This record gives sequence, C-alpha cells and structure tokens, in this order.
Amino acid sequence: MAQAGYDAIDINFGCPVRKVLGRCRGGFLLSQPDTALEIIRRVYDAVGRTHPVTVKMRRGMDDGPKAEGNFFRLLDGAFEIGASAVTVHGRTVEQRYVGPGQWSFLGKVERHVGDRVVFGRGELFSAEACVRMIQETGVDGVTIARGCIGSPWIFQECRALWGGDDLPPAVHPATARGRRKPLGRQR
Repeated sequence: MAQAGYDAIDINFGCPVRKVLGRCRGGFLLSQPDTALEIIRRVYDAVGRTHPVTVKMRRGMDDGPKAEGNFFRLLDGAFEIGASAVTVHGRTVEQRYVGPGQWSFLGKVERHVGDRVVFGRGELFSAEACVRMIQETGVDGVTIARGCIGSPWIFQECRALWGGDDLPPAVHPATARGRRKPLGRQR
C-alpha cells in the first residue's frame, strides 16, 4: 500500500461484521492483544519510518473488565510501537451498530494517553455531533463513516461550525439525488 502511494496505513481492529469476525479479523483481534500488537509491529517495521501508521478500534469486544483490559493493553502497545494516532469507537464489537456509544469512554482514553493523538468515532451523523464529541470528550478530532453516506456535505458543515461560521445552506435530499451520477447500466 505504501508503494502504491497511500499517505498513511490504517489498521482496522474495529469492524464488527460477522463475516469478518468469523475469519478472526477486525474487531475479533481486540480479544487477541498479542496477535494485534504483532500485526501493528510488523506493519510499523515495514512502513512506519516513512508513512504514519494508525489503528482503529472499538472500546472492546463487550462490556466486560477483560475486554477493557485488552483495549488498554492494545492502545498502550500501539503507541509504544510507534502508531501516530488511534481512532476509538464508543461502542463495543458486540453492539455492532446498535445502541449508544459511550462518549465518556472516549474522554477516559484521551486522559489516559496524554498528548498522543486520539480521534473519536461513532454516531456522527451531523456537524453538530462532531463538534460536540470533540468538546465533550477532549479527543483531537473525529472520523466520520456512515454519517457521510448520503450526506457528503457533512465535512463542509463541520469545517464551518468548527471555524465559528454559519452552516452552509442545507442541501435538500431531492436536490442531492439529482446531482448524483446514476449507478449501474443506463436504460
């Protein structure tokens, strides 16, 4: 990936999709911190001196104390190896995409890591939510995933709110659909 011209390499230990978990990948690796740390170490050894290596993770497999211990072991280890940043989702793998994420956990992570870079993630479907997450948790920034599907202007709105500007005019969904290129074969 580095040779193909990518600017950074992000290792995803947060995916909660059953097919991925069933192959012992994604969020499953939160339950296997030794294996996850070995993956980070090998990626960092291969490209970390020339490209930032980042890690994406959820707050654990579940709400148990062992899962939280594994989370912090992996978090600390990632930074010790040389990760440039870690993105943390406030939900567990077990929660998948359902239920509220614990933003308070993001604040706990931010206090734990000190001046290292932590991005927050999860339930960010509006610019207001993005700004609120930064203000309430102290994370260094946010990453937006599902929140930009069908709403790509969320990034412009975030920039405006964070800069103290008014929100750009709202895009009406019908207008937005009219601007998209049709998918599939034309009839």
